[in-house]
Amino acid sequence: MTPAVKCLIVLAIVALLFITELIPLAITAMSGAIACGLLGFIPAKQVFSGLSNSTVVLFAGMFVVGAAMFHTGLAQKI
Repeated sequence: MTPAVKCLIVLAIVALLFITELIPLAITAMSGAIACGLLGFIPAKQVFSGLSNSTVVLFAGMFVVGAAMFHTGLAQKI
């Protein structure tokens, strides 16, 4: 089986998981990237290189602060 066919199979599985939402969408997206790295479609260094971007870290921090605001009730007071 060629790498292109293997990649299409991974894409089909990830698309099916997105449609059915059997597992959370964030885990589905990450599993697609991990599968491509493990199967050798992309270099291992490149699999998570996008997560080191400062914008991704900023959004992750904003989600944590926002969740804390909703949990404590501060968001309702604002």
